[in-house]
Amino acid sequence: MITNLYFVRHAHSNYSTDELGRPLSEQGLVDAKKITDLLKRENIDVVVSSPYKRAFQTVEGIANHLKSEIEIIDAFKERILSEQPVADFKEAMLQVWSDFDISLPGGESNHNAQTRGVRATKKILGKYEGQNVVIGTHGNIMVLIMNYFDPIYDFGFWKQLEMPDIYQLTFYEQQLITVKRVDKESSKNSTGFTIFKRSEIQTNFQKVDLELKRMIGTITLHDKVILTIEVDLLNDFMKVNGEAKQLEQIMSERGLDMEYIEMLKEMTRFFVENQITEPQKYYEKLSK
Repeated sequence: MITNLYFVRHAHSNYSTDELGRPLSEQGLVDAKKITDLLKRENIDVVVSSPYKRAFQTVEGIANHLKSEIEIIDAFKERILSEQPVADFKEAMLQVWSDFDISLPGGESNHNAQTRGVRATKKILGKYEGQNVVIGTHGNIMVLIMNYFDPIYDFGFWKQLEMPDIYQLTFYEQQLITVKRVDKESSKNSTGFTIFKRSEIQTNFQKVDLELKRMIGTITLHDKVILTIEVDLLNDFMKVNGEAKQLEQIMSERGLDMEYIEMLKEMTRFFVENQITEPQKYYEKLSK
């Protein structure tokens, strides 16, 4: 089942040593309203947040729109960089990102912060499976969580984040499928990632019919077609032709899940709902 997590980096706040109670600035409050408008388009079901006020305020608008309470989750608070203010923030960040086990005095290492963030993320995926969940959080912990699922999201990625920012992470169960930046231009801007992109097992989407909600695709190994799969969403039907047992053995040897075939049904739904007329080009773009 597909679950969408919308990680929201908080809007601007004026710096103070009060991490818990620091509110949004005037500009931050203006930008938080823009975040609300963007999220209104995404059919949100649940809103959770870091306990820090600036994160809570950034997602408060969408919670009010939904007339729902915000669930506070401590693990989504920002990573503790150091007990005392650092002289050069970016230099300190570069240092801890260069070695995930390094921690500054009184601070968290990347590894420790990432572990608590990922643990909370996986709990959200289990608790709210199949739903669209907003997570009000912070830039560094957000990228550390993303980095766990794909190391392409690193220090360089963190540096280019905006404040506020929204990234939609789409999961099939606990496996990340795609990451997209949601912005004022389009809520469907793609930034890359698909599971199995490093595997010799490849998926090709031959044809999709948006009106009939039907897709035909193939799974190949070293360019040899192993399976041909037809997905028919209107009739809740899947037809699989080919060497399923061979694929099952191959995937088992690589520690992959045979439910990947079932995931194609969810990807077909994703293509149809987002009106993606050329799924293969879309998929290849994500795989780069």
